[in-house]
Amino acid sequence: MTKKPMNSLFLNYLLQSDIEIEAKVEKWEKESNLRENIDEISETVDEHLMFMMACWGEIGWCLPKWKQERVKRGNVLADIKNGISINEIDDKLSDCFTEREIETLTILIQRFLSNSEKNKVDLAFELYLKHEYFASAVLLAGLIDSASINQFMKTNPTPANVSQCWQCYGKVIQANFGGAYFGVDFPFKESAKDDKRAKATIDFFKSIKHEACFDYKKEILISLSFALLKFFDDSDWKDKKNGMIPSSINRHWLAHNMYDYDDITRADCIKLFCMLYQMVELYSML
Repeated sequence: MTKKPMNSLFLNYLLQSDIEIEAKVEKWEKESNLRENIDEISETVDEHLMFMMACWGEIGWCLPKWKQERVKRGNVLADIKNGISINEIDDKLSDCFTEREIETLTILIQRFLSNSEKNKVDLAFELYLKHEYFASAVLLAGLIDSASINQFMKTNPTPANVSQCWQCYGKVIQANFGGAYFGVDFPFKESAKDDKRAKATIDFFKSIKHEACFDYKKEILISLSFALLKFFDDSDWKDKKNGMIPSSINRHWLAHNMYDYDDITRADCIKLFCMLYQMVELYSML
């Protein structure tokens, strides 16, 4: 089947940011004392970096920090801006990962999991090595779900019914970061329809209060949130009838068995290994 085109919302934000930065640079260059503009420069750069991470998330990627240094991220963003297909971008990025690096991810993930969950990660990796990508992805998607459910349950032993894993993730983020670091609430209640959730996620990260001690967690949180935003996106089952699948791997399509077996690729599994790693890494710091 054919992938749908990616949502251009975040790309439009990024392109507009490019234009604004060019205009501001001219202004800053004319200023005799850059120190007077340091807050504006910092906020502008932070916002631009957020839009970059949003575009990465829109195609399903949230690279670990140790991997970012080895990937030419600017080239990927140029491909996105130039309308290169997600399949081509995925192939380039997945080629940057060796099987030993994926094995390293599984080992790092397992540090924070129960023995039962460790066995599932081992099985997901074993299936991945056998090129059984569909089966591996189903296991990994379930582990991403359970990681947020279990984290939410740690501090909410008798919660009201929370049926969506995006809500579990969002409530964990709001409880640990929302009031302390951001000026608005994390949009765990927002519908994905009409980009409401996506726009609210942008607004959430734009409201950051810039605490320096939050930097490392922030870097994981922003990239992971945008990748999960895409992963937990709403599904239109009419797409299946029309021979279309989501532009990046989607949890609902996996859970409801709407993908054909060959729709899931090596790149999809690597995306999920990265999401799961970033998630357990973030939760380990709470």
